[in-house]
Amino acid sequence: MKRKTNLLIYLNCLIMFSPFLFTIPNLYAEPPTYFLCGSDEDGCPEGREEYCACIPVSMKPDQPYCLDFDHMTCKPVAQQPDCSEKHIVVDNQGDCLATMFQSEAYPPCKIVSQSFCYEHSVSICDEYGKQDSCKPPD
Repeated sequence: MKRKTNLLIYLNCLIMFSPFLFTIPNLYAEPPTYFLCGSDEDGCPEGREEYCACIPVSMKPDQPYCLDFDHMTCKPVAQQPDCSEKHIVVDNQGDCLATMFQSEAYPPCKIVSQSFCYEHSVSICDEYGKQDSCKPPD
């Protein structure tokens, strides 16, 4: 009987505290990171960051990306199935954004923190790097 009572207490505690268990990983989530891309083939020179752009690093940056020159965007190929017919398939998000912003994949866009973008007054773009989405930080 005592064993059954202990089991019931344990189950009640588990049910009561389970919502908190699922929020703990979110407390330690890493802050968002961004690709810092320059406006020409030299990348983003130190001290001139205000002329560059910050683009959020996607959840899966290493998947193939579609560089769409018509709309000037970089989207995962999975979101743009006609990519190979009309546009260029690139190995990953970083290479796609570097090619779009800097005209070539090398040097790559650096990865920086969100605070870096704000502290250096770098425009922040949407996740596809669409240039007309780029806005100065708040």
